[in-house]
Amino acid sequence: MGKVTTTGATEIDLSIVICTFRREDLLAKALVSIRMQTLPEGTSLTVIVADNSDEGSAAAVVEAANAAGPFEIRYVAAHPANISVARNVGIAAATSPIIAFIDDDEELAPGWLAAVVAGLREHPHDVFFGGVDPVFETPDRVTPAIQTLFSRQIEAPSGQDVVALGKRGERAITVATCNSIFRRATTLADDQPFDPRFGHAGGEDLDLFCRLQARGRRFGWLPEARVFEFVPAGRCDPAYLRRRFFAGGQVYAEAVAGNSDAPLATRCWLRAKAMVQLGLLALRYPLVRRQGAAAKADFGYRWAGVLGKLSFGRLYPVYREAPPPKRA
Repeated sequence: MGKVTTTGATEIDLSIVICTFRREDLLAKALVSIRMQTLPEGTSLTVIVADNSDEGSAAAVVEAANAAGPFEIRYVAAHPANISVARNVGIAAATSPIIAFIDDDEELAPGWLAAVVAGLREHPHDVFFGGVDPVFETPDRVTPAIQTLFSRQIEAPSGQDVVALGKRGERAITVATCNSIFRRATTLADDQPFDPRFGHAGGEDLDLFCRLQARGRRFGWLPEARVFEFVPAGRCDPAYLRRRFFAGGQVYAEAVAGNSDAPLATRCWLRAKAMVQLGLLALRYPLVRRQGAAAKADFGYRWAGVLGKLSFGRLYPVYREAPPPKRA
């Protein structure tokens, strides 16, 4: 992870990878939030922007941000359009032993970098996850399921163990690549850490985390390393959310079964559980109908997610749909 200085503090060489696709305004805000961070002593920082667009739309944003300093920002083209391809290209372009990922619609909260460096120095985990606070363009449309989907918030101390898979009580958060920090040597050494098969449906990160957990890698929580994620109105649209939950059910079943010792048996077991879940949801529907529009909408999202677990079809390409409007 680096060498030890004469003061005893471990030197940290960190790269932040941002995968981007036609969201220049949001990317510029993300880069500004990085520039506003205070660099802890004994830390070096590089930013990698992996542009997944065919036209290279992020190049001008990176050039302008580089001129403003103070951190080096490297631009790399990542083709074809596929989030797994972009993540793998970003990893390959980085030379640091520590690699963090934030999304191009996220901004670092003040103190993020200091919290990450402190966590890396204090805790032995292989991967860390920080909090995600959504900023909704249309907060009046937010239901409990939408809030949960776009959030990552738990009351737990720094270094608390978290898991990708386990009993319900152990899964305090949904692990995802947004706002994550990896010790490269123990987690990203595969030729293609992120499987391109998941690159249009999402779930490439869950697939990786299931694989890493099976290998005995440890995941930890960093409560002070928070980001703000902009959620445009289009991502609160019920039709979009039903498609997203359906794809989420598909990739969950695919990732869990694919990383088990008995993929076919696990897939059958997951489908059987999904059938039971559908039955229980159906029994609850008369009550849900009396609880109002938000409850009915959330019921539809959960129903779509369970149908995704039952699906025999190809992974739904939810991330190939038209991008949401840019933030003003």
